[in-house]
Amino acid sequence: MSDIFQEVEEDVRRERYEQLWKKYGNYMVAAAIVVVMAVGGYQLWKTYDLRQREQISDRYQAAQALAAASNAPQAETAFLELSKDRHSGYATLAKFHLAGAYLAQGKRDPAIALLRELTESSDPAISSPARLRLAWTEADARPRNEIEAILQPLTAADNPWRFAANEVLAYMDLKGGSRTQAESEYLKLSGELEASASLRQRAAAIAQYLKANPSNGSTTAPPAGPGSQSK
Repeated sequence: MSDIFQEVEEDVRRERYEQLWKKYGNYMVAAAIVVVMAVGGYQLWKTYDLRQREQISDRYQAAQALAAASNAPQAETAFLELSKDRHSGYATLAKFHLAGAYLAQGKRDPAIALLRELTESSDPAISSPARLRLAWTEADARPRNEIEAILQPLTAADNPWRFAANEVLAYMDLKGGSRTQAESEYLKLSGELEASASLRQRAAAIAQYLKANPSNGSTTAPPAGPGSQSK
């Protein structure tokens, strides 16, 4: 008897499923197709996006090779195109290199304009090196107070770029004839354990040079160099 009840229950359940399928089957199929198409479309988009990024990476490396080969005009063209790309990471890096290509050709105005644009970024990882590069680029053309204004956001006691900023200011003091002040600043930088090793070595070398040549009539010594981005 229990077998009969079980068969009847299964028949009723099957009839319900058949009724549900007749009523909603088309919707279920359509939903399944939409899901499959969405997944497939996403995979296609990922593949396309990856290929685009690989192509941009190749173009960026090719532009770097042109710059390394001192082919500034072609490097300028390549980095200019990359700077317009929608992938902002490469576009931003390209702008830094583009400024370098401009400077290599003596095109100071567009280089400075581009660096000033980068200093306005809300991302400190972009604005900070841009400020440092701009300060070095303008160091021999602007008075100390203007260079100090460019570097002001970097000189806070907890800013990781403060040592590189102070190196520029030490150079400005040295260029301006304040040898004693500059020597003191370089000596202090040479002992900053949180500064990079290369910066400490440069500062120590210049401090030693100034101490060994206190009155040779020169107001300058080898600086870190325009465009330095050491932290």
